[in-house]
Amino acid sequence: MDRAAKIEAIRARRAERATETEALGDHLADVEAALLTLDRVRADLLSRVVGDERGEQLATLGPVLRELSDKVALERAAINRALARLRRMTLNIGVVGRARQGKSRLLQSLTGLTKREIPDGSGGFCTGVPSAIKHFDGPTHADVYHHSERSFVDEVIGPYYDLYGLGARPVSPRAFGAHRLPELPPDRADDPRAASAYGHLRAYHQAFPAYAELIGRPSPERVGPDQIRRYVAQDDLDGTPQHTFRAVRRVEIATTFAQSDLTGVAVIDLPGLGDTNLGDSRVLLSALQDDVDLVLFVRRPNPEGDGIHDVDVELYGTAQSALPEIPMEKRSFVILNHRKSLDQDNLASAQALQSELAKSPIRVAGTHIADCSATDEVIAAFDPIVDYLVANIASLDETIISERARRTAEIDQEIRLLLAQSSILTSFSRPGDLSHLTFQELFRETYENLAGALENLVLGFRKEREAPDNKLSQATAEVIRLAREHDGLPTHDQIERRRAVLGSYTAAYSALMEESRAHLSRHFLELDDALGETVGHMWEQLATALGEAGELRHLSDRKGRDFLAELAESIGPVRRDGTSEIRYALDIVVGFGLSYRGFFQHRIRPCLDAMSVDHPELLGLDGNPTPGSVRELLDIAYQEALYRCETALSGLLSEPNSAVFAIVEEFRDRVLRSRRTPAEWEALYWRYRSEIWSAQFDALAADTVHLQQWNEAIERLKAML
Repeated sequence: MDRAAKIEAIRARRAERATETEALGDHLADVEAALLTLDRVRADLLSRVVGDERGEQLATLGPVLRELSDKVALERAAINRALARLRRMTLNIGVVGRARQGKSRLLQSLTGLTKREIPDGSGGFCTGVPSAIKHFDGPTHADVYHHSERSFVDEVIGPYYDLYGLGARPVSPRAFGAHRLPELPPDRADDPRAASAYGHLRAYHQAFPAYAELIGRPSPERVGPDQIRRYVAQDDLDGTPQHTFRAVRRVEIATTFAQSDLTGVAVIDLPGLGDTNLGDSRVLLSALQDDVDLVLFVRRPNPEGDGIHDVDVELYGTAQSALPEIPMEKRSFVILNHRKSLDQDNLASAQALQSELAKSPIRVAGTHIADCSATDEVIAAFDPIVDYLVANIASLDETIISERARRTAEIDQEIRLLLAQSSILTSFSRPGDLSHLTFQELFRETYENLAGALENLVLGFRKEREAPDNKLSQATAEVIRLAREHDGLPTHDQIERRRAVLGSYTAAYSALMEESRAHLSRHFLELDDALGETVGHMWEQLATALGEAGELRHLSDRKGRDFLAELAESIGPVRRDGTSEIRYALDIVVGFGLSYRGFFQHRIRPCLDAMSVDHPELLGLDGNPTPGSVRELLDIAYQEALYRCETALSGLLSEPNSAVFAIVEEFRDRVLRSRRTPAEWEALYWRYRSEIWSAQFDALAADTVHLQQWNEAIERLKAML
């Protein structure tokens, strides 16, 4: 069987193994769904049994379930990577090397492509994106896969922001290009590696207009050989920098290899380490995990002598960590690039390094020395590598699949232990037992909130009890102003007509004085509205404390006094004697009121005495009265009475606040401090528990269903094992 036939047989065998591996993934997908269901039912039950032994058991299971779910999710991701490997149409050899080691020259020699498609350069890193090159009987072309907006942020620029403390990632490529680049934090500014990495990010930012339009372009985009370099290289053939590669995620090149029996084999040009381009490092690690069957390291020894350096060990370690289940000595090779010129030849250094590698921690399946620019030497070195891959890929695949099966079995065993621990929870008592526990918890919290709100209310009114009532102060000032501006005193003509009717100025004066007193006293009746507002404000605050902090709003949709009155009506007899201290307190506060007639009128009337005709202080007319003298005396009496009223009221402005404080404090004492009122509150809340906490107590009715769901979830998980 020739090589092409062997590769085809490997692909067929891989397809069979993919079906077997897919069954592992399907099993874990079912397990993950069952674990999520079990955790959801657990959380529902936990909310109903908080505080008792069953709740503690359920709470303990939470972290265990979440840890198991995380393990299942990680293993499913690993299985998906294994499936991607098994379903590939090619066997992939990843070519890895630092800049200027001969990696691009090797690929050119192997594939027949030139620097037009596989860039090489005399400077640093020339290849900008990973390129997969496969044998194809037809014209050379490439499929270009552009970054989406999400992948550009997550994979290209985002890691710089996270690793070097540059703040929040940009929300989109457009935002990245439009805003000024954040500066490195002061504590990182002197770090050479951070400064170098920041330089890469700055290059992305400065060149953004040159590649922005390619981000999000539909993929793949097929291009001809003349355009390939534009998408994969950091410069053109003339050495002029270009930036299109920054928007490209990967490129797949199809071309005719010199060896036709390499059908089914692909080589992947991967970025190396040793640079501070975070995107290259991430691409390398991802490719080694998912896309590479065998790693081929390319190294050009220094003709003046060379050895194994830290960067060699770092590159090797990265490849090893990407797929730890397969030892590197079973899946990697080294090609030492033999370069000679008129004045230098590194063959001796290459041979020495080959010997050193055999004794170093860098373990590989084989080491070859070849001139990477010579096609015949590259083919001679590459053939045994391909033969090794063809001969060993089945066992390499088996190692990966066995590891996935082993990890799945471990997860299943952990689930069995979980089920053994969870079985004790199937003996929950009846959900009716939970009702009182739930009520106790809710009542305790609500009663504490209510008591705190009433105490705060009393404190607030105590602070204000010596202060003038703002509403009354404003209303008093307005009444005085109106009384002064609208005194109602008669004109001279009106006085004269009244004298004509009554027969004398004395009679007219007496009648008009009585009318002026009545007119003045009428103004003060307007203070009723302000006093009513003060009481109304107190009712509203009490209703808010009871309705919100006490959660009694569910018993009435009314406001202020109406809420308090309706609440009082809803409280039946709770004591043996048929009374209720809470209702009594509510009736008191609902019946409380402040009015001018009941609060101030008896204090204002003495201020008007001097305007009574039979009062000794009434100003008398002289012996020759006139309309002018009558009006003057009326005005004097009016203004003096108004002044006395204003003076009296100014000393009474704090009394409404004192009265309101007294009634609120009395209410607090009645409902919190009186004997057995806590028991009354508990009885009240128990009676109306379904209305007050409808969500919680409606949920209790469904507990039987939830317990059944728990048992069903346990049994479903058992059946999967």
